[in-house]
Order: sequence, then structure tokens, then C-alpha cells
Amino acid sequence: MSNEKRDSKSVATGGVQQVSLVKRFFLQSYSSAIVAFVLLFVIFSVFTGSFLSQYNLFNLSRTAAIYAFIAAAQLWVAVIGGMNLAVGATGALCTVVMGELMQNMGWATLPTILVTILVGALCGVVNGWLINKLKLQPFVITLAMSFVYDGIATGISHGMPYELNDGFSTLGRMSVGPTSMLFILMIVLVLLLLVFFRYMRVGRDVLAVGGNATAAELSGIRVDRVNILCNTLSCAFSAIAALLWASRSGSATSTTGSDWMLYSFAICAIGGIRLNGGNFTAIGFFCGAWILTMIRNGLTMMNVDIYYEQAFLGAIILLAVSLESIRVKMAEQMK
Repeated sequence: MSNEKRDSKSVATGGVQQVSLVKRFFLQSYSSAIVAFVLLFVIFSVFTGSFLSQYNLFNLSRTAAIYAFIAAAQLWVAVIGGMNLAVGATGALCTVVMGELMQNMGWATLPTILVTILVGALCGVVNGWLINKLKLQPFVITLAMSFVYDGIATGISHGMPYELNDGFSTLGRMSVGPTSMLFILMIVLVLLLLVFFRYMRVGRDVLAVGGNATAAELSGIRVDRVNILCNTLSCAFSAIAALLWASRSGSATSTTGSDWMLYSFAICAIGGIRLNGGNFTAIGFFCGAWILTMIRNGLTMMNVDIYYEQAFLGAIILLAVSLESIRVKMAEQMK
């Protein structure tokens, strides 16, 4: 074979390999999130002067971590095709419980944290039990319970803020090298979710229920138990997010969680996690939390009117869902 033929064959083979790599990348559910993450990072780095400053990146890492825990609260029910509209209300109630225990009862930090998470888990048990027993859509149950939890939180606190124990804010403001301690917790969270859904039997059962609940039940999976488990974990993570939120801000009020429902859905949708259940992508989840954080931070640095922020977020969510739909169609054509 001549050199020219060998060279042309090598070029053709290299081209096929490149096409294959691109094809494999766009077949992944997290591909849209990675592309959006890179584009936003480049845009805000170029058009804002202090985006890459150490102080700003430190704050971004703290905010992204808290958003990840808020999104995890929605994730647990999204993977089974459900939803939790009480994510923010549960966070508000748990914040008030934390404030009452610390300020009015004089409890130490550790037992307060444990009881706060327990209260959140109990809220999830109630949600899951009602969904199973009443056979109603999670939308209806969690919407009703969001009013209940929010009303209890407001009734107990009367809208007044609480003073937290000295040192409680240490975790939310602690640095580990160039990053924050909260970001380390975010990494741990993503790794735990990856292990749970990929390597643990119960995690695979959860995804099976989200993929097809009827088929999962016929295969021996207790769908009702999976439903209660996921709702319990959902509200427990709302409680954890409330603790981290208070630790970072240094205050506890019943208004905590007022916009968490939007954020939780946004991160899951942006991260390529189907809201009708059946899939989880750790990379997409991680990128989704960072994308939402960068958007809010970047818009502020670009002096965008804060009153239009919700409109921008809504448009970006719609764009993310649309891009994911396009990606799925492209993936089907590539197969």
C-alpha cells in the first residue's frame, strides 16, 4: 500500500473516531449541562471583571453547595416520577425548629442538628404515607402540606428571626485551602448519590420504580416502601439544606426556603435529570448546581436589574429543557 493510501486511510479512521466520540458524548444525558457550564463560565469570565477572583469563587463554591442540597431534596422524588412542592416549606419549618431549640430551649448544636433532621424526615414520612393511602398525585399532597408546614413555621415564630449558637456559622464560612468546607460536602454528596444509584440495590430499585412502577411491582419491588423512603429522604435533605443555609447566613427565619421549589426543579432540569423519573446523572447534577449559581452571580455582576432575575431563571429553565429535548432527538437519530 502506498504512503498516500495509508495517510488517507489514517485520516478517515481518525475522522470516524472523532465522530464516534462526539456521538457518544451527545448520547449522554449530562452533555447539555456540561456544554452550558463551559459556555457560562467563559462568558462571565470575559464580560465581568471579578468573576474569577478568589473571593468570588469561594462564595460561588458555598452557594453551589447549598443549592446542591436543595436540589437533592427534589431529586429523591424526581427519580421516581414524583415531586415535592413542600421542599421550601419543610426547610422553613426545620429552620424554626432549629431556632426554637437553640434560642429558647438552650440546646447544644449537635442535638439540635439531629432533631432538626429528624423533624424533616418525619415530614417526608407524612407526605409519603398520605400519597400511598389517599392514592392522590404527589402534586396535590405536597402542595397542601407546604401550606401546613409553612403555616406552622410562621405561627411558631411569628416571623421573628432567631439567634443561633456561637460557632454554628463556622461550617458555613470555613475554608479548606482555596475552596469552602461546604463545597467539600457537595463533592461528598455527589459521590454518595453516585454510589447509591449505581452500585446499591435499593438505588437501582428506586430508578426501576421511576422507570416503570407497574413493572417494578411485578418484579417484586415494594413500590409503596420506595415511595415513602424517597419522600422521607427528600424532606430530610430539606432539613440539611436549612441547616447549611442558616450556617452560611448566620441567621434563622421562617422565610427560609421561599424560593427553593424553583431552584430545586431548575437544577434537576438543567442537569439532565428527567422529572418523570428513571434516571440520575452525577455529572449533570453537579453542573446544574453550578450553572444556577453562576447565572445568579453573573447577572448581578453584569448589573442586570435584580427584579428581572426570576424571569431570566425561568427562561433559562425553559431553554435547558428545550435543549435536552433536542439532544434526545439527535441521540435517537445517531443510534
